[in-house]
Order: sequence, then structure tokens, then C-alpha cells
Amino acid sequence: MVRVNGETITLQDVRSKLDELSLEGGSSKALQVALEDLIKERLLLQKAHEMGITISDSALDLMVDEIKKDKSPSPLPSKELRNKLKTIWLIGKVSTRLCPPPTIKEREALKYYRRHRKRFRIPKAAIARQIVVATRQEAEEILKKLKSKKAPFAQLARQHSLGPEGERGGLLEPIYKGEEPPGFQVLFSMKKGKISPIIQSPYGFHIFKLEAIKRGKIPPFNRVKSLIIERLQEEKQKECLERWLAEARKKAQIEIYKEKLMLLEEKP
Repeated sequence: MVRVNGETITLQDVRSKLDELSLEGGSSKALQVALEDLIKERLLLQKAHEMGITISDSALDLMVDEIKKDKSPSPLPSKELRNKLKTIWLIGKVSTRLCPPPTIKEREALKYYRRHRKRFRIPKAAIARQIVVATRQEAEEILKKLKSKKAPFAQLARQHSLGPEGERGGLLEPIYKGEEPPGFQVLFSMKKGKISPIIQSPYGFHIFKLEAIKRGKIPPFNRVKSLIIERLQEEKQKECLERWLAEARKKAQIEIYKEKLMLLEEKP
């Protein structure tokens, strides 16, 4: 249905790409997005071949084995998975050869920081302890002990909490505003040192103690300099690769058989 410098992109290739991109095959826009992606891939793979970039079978075997060890294995059959991994690896290598990471000077990174300081803001954070248990009844009994001050919060967390932070007296990692797990929003309406009512969430029944609220802040340039340099390098590499692809496409012989594309369109 499509030929790129004499190499065929099949209907099955397009169907697979539509699935990969989570696009429905019935719309012309979805087909165009999938085809554009496949044409770019084919141009890069052809360039990799021209440059002599290859990957050994043993290296591919190791990559496939690592995927299979994952707790959430790929739904792709082994052969398709192997081909997909090979494509990703070759495209990554040839892309880096065509557009190596550029040198970013500190003054350029500083200029970016000054223009986009708000992007680096660390949101307000709650420092808190929690006790999480499986039943409301158990949570009510613990809350009574806390209110009567029969035992400190940290001690009860060590004794009863199901969470791994129980060993630390219930002390949680900082909870950032806007990124709270379900039920944790209450922390930002509490006062320091106060204990929450029982909060139910998908994880169980929680009791929180607020230790402190850290105000949001923008970190100094030196704290985010390496992140900015990496981001600028990625942006410039992406722009470089898009320019290369645009030129490669102009020079390529690309034939699209539109009548065959109709086979992927939804029937009324």
C-alpha cells in the first residue's frame, strides 16, 4: 500500500502502528498519522543500513529476555517483540549518529532558566505521619487511644500500620500538593501537630498527623542546571532530526496506493 525507496509498508504494518498509537483505523486522520510515523521509521532504518549500523542476535536475545522477566510481559508474540525491539534500537542509534547531543553553554541554560523559572517550582508539600489499617473498627480504636494520649502516634504506627513507613513511626515521604494519592488531600487543610479523622481510601482506613507544611519554592539555577542542559539537548536533537527527515522525505521515492488504504476504513 506504501513503498518507500522500493521497500513496502504493508496493511498489517499500518494496523500494528494504529494499535501501537491507540488510534482507530476508520478515520483518514488516524491513517495519516500512522503512515507518517511508518514512513519516518522506514527512512531512518534505511539510513541505519546505509551507515552500517547493526545489532547482533545475542544482544537482541538479552533484550527479549529482560522483557520476559518483567512482571507485566509484552502482549506481542516473540517474533513481533524481537522485530519491535530491533527497530527501536536501530532508530535510536541512527538518530544519535545523525544528531549527536549538542554542547549547551551555561549562559544558554541560565537564559532558559530565567525565562521559564515557574516551570521548576517545587509545589507546597506536607510532612506527615500515617497509620493505615484494614478495618474502620481498628482505626476507631486507634483514634481513641490517640485522643486520650495513651500512646504517641509513632508508637501506634509501628504497632498497627500496614504501610511500610510504619517502621519509621508512620513518617511518609513528602506529599506534594496536586500530586496527592486518594484521601491525602486532607493534609493541606490541617494544622501542624493535629490528627485527622478517619479517612477511607482504596488502600484502607487512614489516620494522619501533620508534622509540617513546606512552602512551594523555585530552586536555584545550580540545582536544576543539569536538567535544563539535558532538556535543551533533547529539544535541539529533536529539531535536528525533524530537519533531516524533512530533507530525506523530499529526496525519497514514496508511492502511496490510496485505493488500498480504503481497506482500513470503517464500513458504514
